[in-house]
Amino acid sequence: MAESIDEQLVVVSQVLVADINIGYEEIVNTQVIALNGKPVKNLKSLANMVENCTDEYLRFELEYQQIAVLQTKAAKAATLDILTTHCISSAMSDDLKT
Repeated sequence: MAESIDEQLVVVSQVLVADINIGYEEIVNTQVIALNGKPVKNLKSLANMVENCTDEYLRFELEYQQIAVLQTKAAKAATLDILTTHCISSAMSDDLKT
């Protein structure tokens, strides 16, 4: 149950295949609970946390006690290649941009 009106479930529907995330391809339809120990309130808050992360790693805590860890700089550097490979025009919609 939502604890506030802006709280939303955030779900990884699929992982787009790339060198940076090898081994995580099987994660599908899985809720994101926290990023680097901070609870995920909604998709916009997660996008903001990832965009502003200065930690060495992005540590996604998922449901079923799963954890996905990516090097922050490498993940951010790989974004354009991933978007191009999968014919995606933007990393996020305008309403998620800070």
